Amino acid sequence: MHEFLSERAGQLQRLATTIRTGLDQAESAIPSINQQLAELARLGMSDFQIEGPTIYCRPMGFSSMHGDEWVIYQAAIVMPGGIGASIWDSTEYAEHSNRPYGDPVDLSPRFVTYLACPPLVRAMLVAHASAMLDRLMNVFRLLGS
Repeated sequence: MHEFLSERAGQLQRLATTIRTGLDQAESAIPSINQQLAELARLGMSDFQIEGPTIYCRPMGFSSMHGDEWVIYQAAIVMPGGIGASIWDSTEYAEHSNRPYGDPVDLSPRFVTYLACPPLVRAMLVAHASAMLDRLMNVFRLLGS
């Protein structure tokens, strides 16, 4: 039993280190990227959004034992606003995911900026920011060509 608990303690320590490293990387990159995105929004690149993957979910209440509802954080870029997350409840997200292809959804009412996200979500955003920015750049290259 003691060996099992020691192994779990080591796994938790590695998880905490991974999250801290991701948060440090995010804190050093995303605020400056968001400043540049804000400048682009001021120049007219607004009313635009990029949906990223689901990056975190947690029970809606204090315990997962008291219901099936979950809060889902989805990586997103919303202009203006920058890199952040869209917050869904699990029922709304299921409806969103199953909507007809190409049916637009306004993410801005559920969008929270990077700085307003919980630290765990901020740490996870850094892994998806580059791909979302690539998609943003590709869209504007296509529009400008």
